[in-house]
Amino acid sequence: MNKAAQLSQRLEQVDVAEGMKVIEKSQEEALYFDVIEDAMCIMHDDGSVNIIETLGRGVMTSEVIAPANILKVLQHYRPFKGVLERKAQ
Repeated sequence: MNKAAQLSQRLEQVDVAEGMKVIEKSQEEALYFDVIEDAMCIMHDDGSVNIIETLGRGVMTSEVIAPANILKVLQHYRPFKGVLERKAQ
């Protein structure tokens, strides 16, 4: 199971307050983290990605992009544009 799927699974098991603590810990370990509008985007070092939004009233959603699909996504949408530039330096 990739890291994004593991994070999503952990978030399903906790409330929003505990979920934010889990996200903060994941943010520290992440390859890249950014907030785009109301969504937190976390790219893990295995290439998987979580897109997390809070919907209010204790509801949090997490979309998972597997490493095999991330290149397809990045052809159209580039939320992690600084990753390759930083790693190249």
